[in-house]
Amino acid sequence: MADSKRVLIIDDNAAVRLILSGMLEELGHQVVGEASDADAALKAYKDLKPDLVTLDLSLSATGGADGTVVLDALRKADGGVRIIVISGNAQAKLREQLAKAGARGFVAKPIQEAELSTAIAEALK
Repeated sequence: MADSKRVLIIDDNAAVRLILSGMLEELGHQVVGEASDADAALKAYKDLKPDLVTLDLSLSATGGADGTVVLDALRKADGGVRIIVISGNAQAKLREQLAKAGARGFVAKPIQEAELSTAIAEALK
């Protein structure tokens, strides 16, 4: 794929990271890093400077900051960051709030490759 992007995956669930990585690679993108909590996510973004970030909204399972805190921190670090939020909660109101907070896309769990592909295309516009 000529338009391959460098992607950072942020999710506290190793199985989801593995599945997402496979889907992203299948879509022709390069997974340059993974993070399972807020601190690792911010460090990885700074170090790797990816083209795109996938961010699990419910990172709170790790006992640290949740995805909304990470979204805000990434946006403060780089106003041009392209973030696709992934969540099992697909309520329209939540999606609107995330868009206002700077998310460029949204994918509902369970993740479908076609939906992920569409979200990536939208996020990169």
